[in-house]
Amino acid sequence: MVLPNGFVVVRERARPLAPDERREAILDAVLPLLRDRGRDVTSRELAEAAGVAEGTIFRAFGDKDTLLEAGLIRLLAPEGFREELRRIPHDLPLEDKVTCVIEALRTRFGEVFRIMAVFGVDGPPPVRDAGGGEWISILHELFASDADRLAVPLETLAWYLRLVAFGGSIEPFNHFRPFDSAELATVVVHGVAVTGAPVPPPPTRPARSAAAARPSHAA
Repeated sequence: MVLPNGFVVVRERARPLAPDERREAILDAVLPLLRDRGRDVTSRELAEAAGVAEGTIFRAFGDKDTLLEAGLIRLLAPEGFREELRRIPHDLPLEDKVTCVIEALRTRFGEVFRIMAVFGVDGPPPVRDAGGGEWISILHELFASDADRLAVPLETLAWYLRLVAFGGSIEPFNHFRPFDSAELATVVVHGVAVTGAPVPPPPTRPARSAAAARPSHAA
């Protein structure tokens, strides 16, 4: 293309990113690397993944450890888990909804366990799973049409499902007898007792005599 005489091309320089935007852009670029390598990743590899110089990494985060901690928190963030719950169709039968929730929880726990192992994290993760109270609010909407079938409050059901999914996500617990999410859902929804079977009374302890109940002062 031939420009007319006297035509001046003005090239506008790209607006430099604000510090927060720079950090977020770097994190977006290096998350896949952090997910695979954890703390074993080098500063050079991080810079190459982000397409910046190593000095830019350090100016944005101060040091490598700060970037790693920010990446760990981002990887453990519960937004993806919440979105998975929101995608469960509300017109499914109760048993299928419970299966989907358990499967989403098991996937979430599996990812958290894997990330913690890659980063060498001992103890609880730096963010609380599974999204605080918001995930329970999502379940309230999901199970709204099943309220008349629930024998416990929805919050109780949510923590039952979380507990069952947590146990089902720990590999040694499933080594000799694997459980899939549908089977676990059946246990939660229907229990293990035959319908109509009598419920045995709680065991009673033999009453202690008043003399036996008094503490002895003998040497």
